[in-house]
Amino acid sequence: MTALDPVQDGAAGLVPEPGEAVRLPAIRVRIDPDEAARFLRETGGAGTGDFVPLTFPFRWLALPEIRGLILQLIGEGFLPVHEAQSFVYEKSLRIGAEYVLSVEIFRKENPSRLTLKMTVSTGEGEICAHLETTLRLVRLSAGTPS
Repeated sequence: MTALDPVQDGAAGLVPEPGEAVRLPAIRVRIDPDEAARFLRETGGAGTGDFVPLTFPFRWLALPEIRGLILQLIGEGFLPVHEAQSFVYEKSLRIGAEYVLSVEIFRKENPSRLTLKMTVSTGEGEICAHLETTLRLVRLSAGTPS
């Protein structure tokens, strides 16, 4: 899950209205062989480490650019709870390959949610995958430890 020189520093200061999207600048990533093998092993898979698990791109939500924006958008007093995810592949991801992530985040109300849409492309612009993750935003009660 190595991020390679993001094009810009993210979307600091942007808080969308419900239904509007925040688009991050393109983020370059590389699929590290050891990380892919560890992810496969830790998620119950067995293999030689030359296979990129289909759910591996979920790890990219933890990249500082993406995670930081998620935390900014949920605000104080809310906990993001994973509600759903989908992965649609146009072509397989490869160990050691570099990709470009395009990320859009939408905030929705009633119930409060963040939906992240990510497109994974090659450096030449060939689309490899479309990912979508929904995070339900649960209000923490006053007595809940932070």
